[in-house]
Amino acid sequence: MLKWILLLTLGLFAVPSFALPPLKPFQATYKTTYELGFSIDVEAKRTLSQQSNGQWVLDFRAKNWFARIQQTSTFLLDSESQLKPLLYRRYQKVFGKSEEQKVIFHWDEQRVTNDIDNKPWKMDIPVNAQDLLSYQLKLRYDLLQNPEQKQFQYPVADGGKIKFFTFRVVGDEVLSTPIGRLNTIKLESLRHSKMDVEHLVWLAKDWDNLLLRIEPVRRKDKEEPVVLVKATLNGKKVTGL
Repeated sequence: MLKWILLLTLGLFAVPSFALPPLKPFQATYKTTYELGFSIDVEAKRTLSQQSNGQWVLDFRAKNWFARIQQTSTFLLDSESQLKPLLYRRYQKVFGKSEEQKVIFHWDEQRVTNDIDNKPWKMDIPVNAQDLLSYQLKLRYDLLQNPEQKQFQYPVADGGKIKFFTFRVVGDEVLSTPIGRLNTIKLESLRHSKMDVEHLVWLAKDWDNLLLRIEPVRRKDKEEPVVLVKATLNGKKVTGL
């Protein structure tokens, strides 16, 4: 279960700083099945909303009988419409054992504070650093702004390191989903260390590149695809062709 959840919190060109178009709030529900000698159905929800102070919150949460995981990215769009993470929080409780991680961004110092279970330390970050949720949203909108670009990479502050998440565009595809047939952009997600293909990713072209499906290339952990089963974008129900 933990493996596929990390996929949703899904990266060697440097990505220029493109001004993002207006963000649209959304609510999305995903499902998958995980094999542990028996099948476990797992449902996860992801939302994007704007607070009264102008900041945005991207939230992901999943829960079943033995585990609960929540991840939240709080960020803002600066004067140049650049996505600037402010706080990333991850909380998990598996078989009664809990762990909490926070990454606090100090843009005036160009550093972050990593805090795992109340043990903080700081590290330097590049000007375009993202967190483990925000880079996914930036990928969606970078693709909207630059449909001809074929590769994207994002530096992500995680666990005291800067990790690079790379995505390579495969092409357009009409995909059958639980919602219906949808026009998609298909991408390959590359492992940051070996740069080989780890997952295939499909985004909904007609719905601001909303995440539709993640499929592992090697299913050594008996991973099943993660699929979108229902969603609304800017208050409108996501439907097929």
